[in-house]
Amino acid sequence: MLNILVMGAGAIGCFIGGHLAAAGHRVTLIGLSALIPKITADGLTLRWPNRPAHTVFPATANMVVDPEIPYDFILLTTKSPDTMTAARQLTSLPLAASKTYFISFQNGIGNEEQLAQLFGPQQVMAGTLTIPISVPELGVIEVSKAKGGLGVAPLADGQPVNVLADALNRAGLPTVTYTDYRAMKWSKLLLNIINNASSAILNWTPGQIIARPDLFNLEIKAMRECVAVIKAEGLKPVKLPGYPANWLARLVAARWLPMPVTRAVLRPFMVSGRGTKMPSLQIDLAAGQAVSEVGVLNGAIVQAGREVGIPTPVNQALTRILSGLFSGELAREDYQNQPEKLLQAAQQ
Repeated sequence: MLNILVMGAGAIGCFIGGHLAAAGHRVTLIGLSALIPKITADGLTLRWPNRPAHTVFPATANMVVDPEIPYDFILLTTKSPDTMTAARQLTSLPLAASKTYFISFQNGIGNEEQLAQLFGPQQVMAGTLTIPISVPELGVIEVSKAKGGLGVAPLADGQPVNVLADALNRAGLPTVTYTDYRAMKWSKLLLNIINNASSAILNWTPGQIIARPDLFNLEIKAMRECVAVIKAEGLKPVKLPGYPANWLARLVAARWLPMPVTRAVLRPFMVSGRGTKMPSLQIDLAAGQAVSEVGVLNGAIVQAGREVGIPTPVNQALTRILSGLFSGELAREDYQNQPEKLLQAAQQ
């Protein structure tokens, strides 16, 4: 039995933590005040397609970390802008004695490096999740389709990656291990940016975006910039559970293919990936949040592009506009349902 702390009991944290708890591991969830009493009283309900729903009770659900408990693994599942705030709450734990390992299952680039600054790269591992999940109601985690899985990778030699992967697999979560955490995280980033920022800016579904050739072309150009940066970083995209990011990278990088052909090949993948489901950036913007993950998604491409000398005008425009919408510097009504304005901004 592993002793596991989940820092950030939102959809991802409750999903992974709930399955580990159901498999017999001691799981502590740290989350928001509205969720914790619900889980404590009624448990956490997990729903999968074609499976009976089941309710689990984690060992502990709380809003603060108990500094006396030694943990084997601490899963970081907060939003990326909250990484350092969450990590600083963990510095009082008995980490050296317990050989605790930190695993970031967060989206975007840079979370592992931030954790490594505090705890050392030898105690930090990387994770990804490609299973589509949602929260239809408080205390309920629903898998929208049985596709995808988890990935874990080390930051340093000798880390117990296989121990965690074995626990996740036994808990019913298909998990693959990778040797290069940066290749894994950048491959996930390539998937994360698809129709994400543009959906939030326009307040359109991904299906609406790919129905317009000019907006579809914009998505392809953003992905091409990402692939160019990945290549310049000396990385190779990898296949993630259920999602061939390596194939996607090769396709969008093939500039010799006419755009109509590229769109035709990509369309089934794009439709099955999101379709009418709104992506994370749109959900956060609609909820009125003032800080977003665009900086570690499209913004990470822009920053890395500057460092390696790759121009990234489309991702730069998406980052600038969406950051302004979140901060309130730009008015949402100035961009909602106005694709021409977005296209013009991306051409500047």
